[in-house]
Amino acid sequence: MSELRAEPLSPIDAATLWPQLRRLSTEVISTRAGENLLIASGLAVTGLARLPRMSRTIVMGLRRGLGYRGVAVVRELAGGIAWEAVSLRITRETDDDAVTGLLAASGVEAARRGGRSLYLRYAEGTPHALAIQRAGLRPFRNESLFAMPPQASRDRETPFRPAHRSDRPGVFRLYCKAVPAHVRRLEASTQQEWRAIQDSYDCEREFVLDGPGALAGWAGIGDRECRGLLDPGIEGGLNALVDLFETS
Repeated sequence: MSELRAEPLSPIDAATLWPQLRRLSTEVISTRAGENLLIASGLAVTGLARLPRMSRTIVMGLRRGLGYRGVAVVRELAGGIAWEAVSLRITRETDDDAVTGLLAASGVEAARRGGRSLYLRYAEGTPHALAIQRAGLRPFRNESLFAMPPQASRDRETPFRPAHRSDRPGVFRLYCKAVPAHVRRLEASTQQEWRAIQDSYDCEREFVLDGPGALAGWAGIGDRECRGLLDPGIEGGLNALVDLFETS
């Protein structure tokens, strides 16, 4: 593993980072708004702004003289049991040591704050995959992203209803039923861990589908992505889920 040492940036360090963002031109991972996310995370660290959706946030820096060789942003997920690496940028097109050093140090800092897991998403075929794994992370799930065709939203009846706090245990039971055991073992084997996964989805609205004696579906609507879980045995559930996504 790389012997490079990344460290969390102090408020003063974070304030000096933003003029150098243009040099951090290679994006290794970024699950949301890229540069805007880096700036928002920096503000959360410095305390200069109130950002309710940015929980506890760590900005890790790998220095090279007065500049930065790479920067990573890690945020706490719901419950604090897990953290998510939401952005990682480096100055060179490939720099495996920097990627490994930043993620390894991020895991250590998350553990110091009570975290037991560190998650991230990266593109299939990325040249940084081996460097990410050398930091101690392991791939356990593939995601396929589908884009809805642009069309005018129209009113449509849906069997889904808005989710309530009391639905949380039922959604976790649905997760246990819908997701293969080997994925759940690595991702979320407890309800607290599942809450962290849900938080990483960044859903602004949640809906559930009632079934016979249990929840048969869950849908999370976010700004950029929609997520869903369905009981494999529920008839017509997939069509209802897609209709909900189209009209939301």
